[in-house]
Amino acid sequence: MPQFGRPTSHGPCPKRQARGVTIIEVLMTIVISSIAVLAMWPPFVAERVFWNKGKRQTEAQRDAQMAMRAMARVARQSNTSTVFNPSSPPSNFTEIEFLNPFGGSGCFTGFVGGAFAGQLWLRETCESPNTTVLIDGVRSRITSIAAEEVVDDRLLRVRVVVSHRLRGGPNPDPRQEDEILETKLFLRNG
Repeated sequence: MPQFGRPTSHGPCPKRQARGVTIIEVLMTIVISSIAVLAMWPPFVAERVFWNKGKRQTEAQRDAQMAMRAMARVARQSNTSTVFNPSSPPSNFTEIEFLNPFGGSGCFTGFVGGAFAGQLWLRETCESPNTTVLIDGVRSRITSIAAEEVVDDRLLRVRVVVSHRLRGGPNPDPRQEDEILETKLFLRNG
């Protein structure tokens, strides 16, 4: 008579302990993981787009504010100003010259078109060869600059539009938008 609990050659097979995983379990894990990753992917992409847009906006603001501060500093040190907006369209550049017989003069030239398109220059005088490029026209560029005298030789209204772009280069990405910043400033001489 067979004893209970001991396997015999004639009786039922003992239960084997299960080890490892089946191919079905592996496939189910892959499918569930893929769905989770695909569900989390759009927020990551959206966050990157928002971060890039904020970075472009910050850089455009920085460049425009730097240019406006330079203009304001030179305007405060001068006692007269002259604006030259070419009348023949398209106007490729605008010059704003601040004059002070005792020093502190400066000439700002913003190029909308031509060989120096998008650049903003600062020079001691409009004829001076020494040039400081405030906006380089590559990453940030002047898309529009205009100045008009509100009070003769004393008060100017300057409007500068700066575009910060990531679109340029050999392989432009159509999904990337230019960041446009428009700034108006009243400059009083003296």
